[in-house]
Amino acid sequence: MHTMTMASTSRSPQRTRAVSRATVALVATAALGGCGLFDTDIKNPTAVEESSLTNPAAAANIANGLQTAVTRAFASFHGAMGTVTDELTWIGSREYYNLLDGGDITDPLNEYFDVNSYPFMAEARWLSTYSIQKLEGFEKDGTLRNRADLARTYIAAATTYITIGESYDDFVVSADRQAGGAPVGPNNMRVMFDSAVVWLGKANTIATALGNADLRRQALGLRARARHSAAMWAALKPARTAPAQPLVNNADASADATAALALMSADYRYRINTTAQNNPGINAGFEINQRLEIRAGATLIVPDATGNRVAAGLAGIRLLDPVGGAPDATLARAIDECCRSTSGQLIPFTVTSAAEMNLILAEAALAQNNTAEFTTRINAARAANAKPAWSSASTVSARDLLIHERRVHLFLSGRRLWDLYRFNQKADRWLPTSIAYRKACFVPIPFGERQSNPESMAAGETNVSRPSYCS
Repeated sequence: MHTMTMASTSRSPQRTRAVSRATVALVATAALGGCGLFDTDIKNPTAVEESSLTNPAAAANIANGLQTAVTRAFASFHGAMGTVTDELTWIGSREYYNLLDGGDITDPLNEYFDVNSYPFMAEARWLSTYSIQKLEGFEKDGTLRNRADLARTYIAAATTYITIGESYDDFVVSADRQAGGAPVGPNNMRVMFDSAVVWLGKANTIATALGNADLRRQALGLRARARHSAAMWAALKPARTAPAQPLVNNADASADATAALALMSADYRYRINTTAQNNPGINAGFEINQRLEIRAGATLIVPDATGNRVAAGLAGIRLLDPVGGAPDATLARAIDECCRSTSGQLIPFTVTSAAEMNLILAEAALAQNNTAEFTTRINAARAANAKPAWSSASTVSARDLLIHERRVHLFLSGRRLWDLYRFNQKADRWLPTSIAYRKACFVPIPFGERQSNPESMAAGETNVSRPSYCS
């Protein structure tokens, strides 16, 4: 995969990259025979000017660069986001993980949402709209060589915007890489999902014209997710308390889920796969499996004798399937992929799946009191991991089973916090005094962005203030 890094909204990371580039240039200059230390007329054969990106031949590289940026954002973000919930727990020495574990999500100074993940998320956000602008321009001019590159760009951009909408209470969306920009505003964050829906519709149109079933699976699956999350946002965010009706029954999300399932195998998963080339230095796999700062939560797994890792095999899975009573097979697979020493740093992140489509449809059926449809859909999700079928005669209720299956199928994908809030549940490590225990709050605009972009702060706020609506 080709890698291309563009500047983010926050200027602090820009300065860091500029210093790094200057250091590399200085070392290269000193190494050139016959050149003085301060000679400036030096050609860098690896330099890529932004003007080169006006060439339609760069379209594939632009799409690949965006996908790399999204991967970095995911790998830097989901370890911290999982620690806020009961998916992951703090076991190391870094106090900011401990604070997240206790439910303190709104501190703009928390290093894992500030200096670690926000620069990558802001970069992916900015690069999303930049890349779309470039490739749409090529298509308009009739010079785009492969329309699949544009579809891939829409999908990667939508993935970024969906993740931001699901995870942040506010975010800066600006086209200018130098001047600051105002944030979207907490009451307007639904625009993240709306933008994603538009882009995914365009991606599906292109993929349909090309006969590209894989891109259609991705586009339709993600659009179902975006519409489902937008409905959760509308129900939860205004009051920031558990809604009277937490179940989502959105006709458009259900239609997309049905269309996606028609193209998906029973165990289909669209995943973002980290590689040595696109993984940031502080990433979820490193923190879980090597540095041992965090591990899978105590309600999910049995730790080994050290307390730092998951005990070997199925003996390490504490959470039982509520139907069959055995260690949950879906969770066991997820733990094997992310949270054992053998998982290493390069862990995958599931973006959407056939199981999620069935869970969206099962939830809609439950909201409609359609037991037959719920049974069909929930058992289709369970069958992906060969778990025994559920029936209405089971001792576990349909609602509790839905919550359980979402918990294990959507593990480490950023959706657990929504379910804790909307179903009025508390993570096992949340302190009663914490903000997450008291209100449905998400990640704020962090200190670094506020410091470099005064427009990102509301009137009366400082760069260390917690949002007034979540303090």
